[in-house]
Amino acid sequence: MLQPQNYPRFVGQALCLEPDPFVAIVDDDNPWIEGLFLCACVSILVAVARVAGGLLLTASLPSSDALLNVALWLLRHSSANGETIYEIELSLRGVWPLLRFSSGYDSGWLRFLTLATTPLSIIGQWLLFGLFGHLLARAFGGRGTLGQTLGAMSLSIAPRLLYLLTALPFVSVATLLVHVWGVLIAYRGMEVAHELSPGPAALAAVGAWVLLLAVGIAGAAVAALLFIAGGGL
Repeated sequence: MLQPQNYPRFVGQALCLEPDPFVAIVDDDNPWIEGLFLCACVSILVAVARVAGGLLLTASLPSSDALLNVALWLLRHSSANGETIYEIELSLRGVWPLLRFSSGYDSGWLRFLTLATTPLSIIGQWLLFGLFGHLLARAFGGRGTLGQTLGAMSLSIAPRLLYLLTALPFVSVATLLVHVWGVLIAYRGMEVAHELSPGPAALAAVGAWVLLLAVGIAGAAVAALLFIAGGGL
């Protein structure tokens, strides 16, 4: 059983693509449990940072209603004809609640739902990423177990610690950077957990990320369709 006080060192080494933390987790008695605990620790830190940053942002900006009124005032004083302005205003009023909810703007205490949704989201992505990576790695001749794969792949969430910077208002982190860095770490994990050569390990890591992205896009599309259908009812 690994000691949690070693996690910061493991995360730092993983960010530098060093093999030592992957070897330590893969050789553990219960690598997937270590991975789960590591993911939980990182996701809770990220969730707290997002809540803190969101509350500070809400406190520093005008209310969403005031922002909507400004947008409508600018629209009504534009050079468009009356019918066009009316249609745009109806559309804007219709999508405004969705925009406000999806961005978290002016959501007040609803931001604290992030404390639950962020860990669930990160852990769910880790499980799918690990499962897809394991299946692909075994197809390429890998010899690791699913538990070892999940343990090694848990280190791929280390770049998400960059989201701790979002505790500061108006600070954003490039999502592409986080994902690319995570795939590089997953590549190293595949090498260690499945004893793969660089080519198959890279294919397994990238392929798992592509499958995870496809699942995310499909889920977002279904959610949008359900929202539209619910609005129509």
